[in-house]
Amino acid sequence: MNRHFLLAILLTALLAIPATAQVRFGVRGGITLGEMRFDRDVINSDNRVGYTGGLLLDLNIPVIGIGAEVGAMYAHRKDRLTDGQFYFKRHYIEIPVYARYRLSLTSLERVFAPYIFTGPSFSILFSENAPANYKNSKTYLSWDVGVGVELFRHLRLSASYDIGISKAMEYIDREYEGQRIQGKDHHWTINAAYLF
Repeated sequence: MNRHFLLAILLTALLAIPATAQVRFGVRGGITLGEMRFDRDVINSDNRVGYTGGLLLDLNIPVIGIGAEVGAMYAHRKDRLTDGQFYFKRHYIEIPVYARYRLSLTSLERVFAPYIFTGPSFSILFSENAPANYKNSKTYLSWDVGVGVELFRHLRLSASYDIGISKAMEYIDREYEGQRIQGKDHHWTINAAYLF
């Protein structure tokens, strides 16, 4: 996955927004609880807490409740793999691109507006610590689904489950003729955002 591909996705998302859309910027931060799932049961991974933070661009179409959100986030992931009790730290730049539907509660909308969202998240690895027989992918793709609530039109609280689609890590098992065991990232994320 290269930079031109990511740029094309962002431009397509921006051009598809009608002229009546409301555009807001914001900041977001949160915690993640993640687990690496391997395609074979040779290695197990414990749930580990990480954190995330960054900027977001929010696009909302008034009246019908449909919107989109694009973010530029820093994400820190930590895994403990039980084959040797190793701890791995990975640092990513993430670009989530979400479609959102806000439930219409006309009398409460200015104070309390629940919503659901889904979409892909593109992750680019920029720092890691791993021994020689583990190899982290430089980029990977996940699909996120979640729920949230917007309070007083500025504060957003959300929770999502992020499902790894492409491999995030590969383990080379030197004891079994160099077999390659692939791992995908799965994690829960709880975020708070403030929109200006």
